[in-house]
Amino acid sequence: MIIPIDFVAGSHGNFLETILNKYFGFVSNENTLTATGTSHNKSKKYLQQRVFWAQHWFEIHQQELNTFKKIISVRFSQDDLLLLMSVSLLRAGDMNISNDNLEIDTRSKLNNEFYKDTLNLIYRSYPFLDTESPSIQRYILREFFKFGFRDPDRNGYWIKQQQMTYLAESQVFYVDFDSFYKIDKLENIIRQLEVFVGEKFNFSQDFYQEHKRFLNFIPYINHKSMCDQIVQTVLAGENISVPRLTLFQESYINGTLERLFQREMPFHQPDYFTSTKDMLYYINHAAPNL
Repeated sequence: MIIPIDFVAGSHGNFLETILNKYFGFVSNENTLTATGTSHNKSKKYLQQRVFWAQHWFEIHQQELNTFKKIISVRFSQDDLLLLMSVSLLRAGDMNISNDNLEIDTRSKLNNEFYKDTLNLIYRSYPFLDTESPSIQRYILREFFKFGFRDPDRNGYWIKQQQMTYLAESQVFYVDFDSFYKIDKLENIIRQLEVFVGEKFNFSQDFYQEHKRFLNFIPYINHKSMCDQIVQTVLAGENISVPRLTLFQESYINGTLERLFQREMPFHQPDYFTSTKDMLYYINHAAPNL
């Protein structure tokens, strides 16, 4: 018996696979976490015994996916995009790429099977870029990723999720992406999965320790709330200092402000804003209408 787990890259399908296989008792309890926190460290014995199988089925095995009666599908909301994109870049292929310094050696970081399409799209979007240069200026990358936050329907990750479709006769169990970060939500999801699978899950101390280790590898959990506070402060016309942000946080804030104010945030800005007062001044006095 195989139960496929379908997921977009970065949405923790492999973590879900390993905890379900281990604590439903289908495989031995072995350490599957890698040095970057992904659940890719699977032994040959594990692979032979597993029942739950995480894969980007919708991308590469759609026809085979249609043969399964029961499917688990990890889903995220548009509010999850900042966290999802940050995690995906960091962990795809265990490449450990931080979006905080993506402007350094950009070409070598993105020129791989996971992000080559993104790199090529950046070059097509900004044809003045030197494709032989190892780096791409941060303000260009900020602008490029901004559009996926200003209009989430155009976000590449969101578009991929829309491709996750299943036959009407398939029994599909949906797992919310944000449940991985809140243990009470994850427990509730698993208790529903017990009914879906017809097996009992072992809520052991090992399970809770593994979940804590999983969370320790994710530095971006509070990044959206930080950004939303900055945006709300701008909306209120108040002033606070803006701390050092990651590239994706800067893109998220600019995209959100553009959507709310219908004004274009600055393109050629090597150094990002250091206060909400400066953001509001720019919006009111310098920003062109969209």
